[in-house]
Amino acid sequence: MINSIEKPIELPIEQKHTGKGNPNAVLTFGVELNNRQKDLLEKLSEFDSKVIVDKKSVNMADLSELTAHTGDEFALFTKGKDRLIIRGNSLMVNLDIEQAKKLAAHGYRWSGHTHPGIDINVMMPSTGDKEILKCFSQNSSVIYDSKGNFRTFEKG
Repeated sequence: MINSIEKPIELPIEQKHTGKGNPNAVLTFGVELNNRQKDLLEKLSEFDSKVIVDKKSVNMADLSELTAHTGDEFALFTKGKDRLIIRGNSLMVNLDIEQAKKLAAHGYRWSGHTHPGIDINVMMPSTGDKEILKCFSQNSSVIYDSKGNFRTFEKG
């Protein structure tokens, strides 16, 4: 018999699923960021810091996890294989209409951004969110909350 009392399981389930990399686990249980997310947060150490990384190295779930950890908003813009991430504060990302138009002119699209909190209302776009979206040649973007839930919003 495999894994009987005579031959116990050597890697219990708990060791495989640590919660690292899961926004809900960070928010609910205080689980730490995974190494990739820690490295990203080190590069985005303060309000208005920016970093460009490879597209495969970050996604919106990662930014949701960073929001759960810091309480700050993060915005993600994609151009080809590059992703630009901007760190905000608890209320906003420092991006105005002119800056958004420049990003769009350079070929970026607005992949999404995060809002701190877990209430359904935190995923509602602000008037500013909609105005920024109008600067890009896309019809929609997403808002993630601190638990990894998201809502798509459109121009208008």
